[in-house]
Amino acid sequence: MRRLKISYSTKLLLMEIAILTLCEVAFIAFQFNREQRYREDLLNAQLTILNYQLLDQYEGGVVNVELWERTIDLPIQELQLAIFDSEGNILYDNTGIGHLENPLELEELKMADKSELHRGFSVHNNDEVDDDDFYYYAALKEGDLYARTGALGHDVGLAEFMSIDRTFIWYAILIYIFIIAITWYATSRIGNTVKRLSEFAQAAEKGEEIFDTKVFPRNELGTIAHNIVIIYVRWQRTLAERDRQAAIAAKEEQEKAKLKRELTNNINHELKTPVSAISLELETLLTHKDKLTDAQRNMLISRCKANSDRLLKMIQDILTLNRLDDGAENIQRELLSLRDVVDETTDTLLPKAENVGIAFDINLPETMMMLGNGPLLEAIFNNLVNNAILYSGGSTISIFLQEEDEKSYRIIIGDDGTGIGEEHLEHLFDRFYRIESGRSRKKGGTGIGLAIVKSAAQFHGGDITVRNLPTGGLEFTLTLSKS
Repeated sequence: MRRLKISYSTKLLLMEIAILTLCEVAFIAFQFNREQRYREDLLNAQLTILNYQLLDQYEGGVVNVELWERTIDLPIQELQLAIFDSEGNILYDNTGIGHLENPLELEELKMADKSELHRGFSVHNNDEVDDDDFYYYAALKEGDLYARTGALGHDVGLAEFMSIDRTFIWYAILIYIFIIAITWYATSRIGNTVKRLSEFAQAAEKGEEIFDTKVFPRNELGTIAHNIVIIYVRWQRTLAERDRQAAIAAKEEQEKAKLKRELTNNINHELKTPVSAISLELETLLTHKDKLTDAQRNMLISRCKANSDRLLKMIQDILTLNRLDDGAENIQRELLSLRDVVDETTDTLLPKAENVGIAFDINLPETMMMLGNGPLLEAIFNNLVNNAILYSGGSTISIFLQEEDEKSYRIIIGDDGTGIGEEHLEHLFDRFYRIESGRSRKKGGTGIGLAIVKSAAQFHGGDITVRNLPTGGLEFTLTLSKS
């Protein structure tokens, strides 16, 4: 059998309705009893007044009934009137019953005997007739006389007099309905909060992504629930960001490992050429030292020197790349003038440029200060200018400041040479990439100079791009951060 599932708000509402119903029934019963006691007290007071009047009208065993009836103000048709003396003798009785066996044992007379006010009141069956009717009796003692009046409970006039005003019951029912409505509204809001918390807990248990935008009710429970969800969402986003960063870091590590493998393979390949050449030249010198002329010997020695210089430059470039790959925290920075770095680089390369008929056109402000690493900045301009000298085939190398803002410089390094094929532009900054492998090696190129330029620019918070000029030549756009 399928168990009926009741929501938390329904359970809470039913429990509160049960409590309110018990309170309502208890209140109505209390009020009903209180009203009944009030009516009995009022009747007792009225009957007591009749007893006083009865004794006042009593003279020598005779009651002036006509005069007495004109003084009473009760809508009761059947009244029992009796007067007793201290011995229990019936001095007057309007019912004509005669006498009672022991009237002083009646409850209301005994109460009047013991009471300081000499009054008594009770409700019981008629002691003189064996029937099911009940009477309200009131007794009064004055001296040696007892006055006793009784009103029949089923008397139409008395029943109307004793009837309880039930207006309060309708008010109680209206208030009950109003409270139930308020309770339903409150429990529905609480139930909505609890339901959403339950849905949230189930989703959290399953590990689902939760990006909650719904608003909880504006109460303490709603605020607490909202804060719990917000804390969980933030924690979830933190975990997602952590996982994303971990994935990025893992990918970067994989790329670094791949680059290192490629670098190792390329280094092995690149080192073989100068090392093999040096080995062959030294072997020739040793094997044929007596057969070689001075000119041949000097040529072999010069080639050994050139290959060793090329090998040394390659090692230095590889060390520079490794420094940049290992992290910026190991590289020192200082405040320096970028114009001075460019001037020192071009001064060093000026003889080499003049030998091939290339002039420098430099247009940089004197006050170009930035926080950077001098050797790395020199490597940027040295590689770009040296490549233009060796491979551009132009007549002018231009270096000028294109744009400056509060945070960075944008510098253009260009030539008026022949440029390169468009298919080479996207690979120009790759490690060991050469446009013409043989020509590059002959001129001392290592294939990693522009890779160093790219990494050094990124180390300084910038980047570098390249394009062919419409008029001919290459143009590098270098961005460097001031800090």
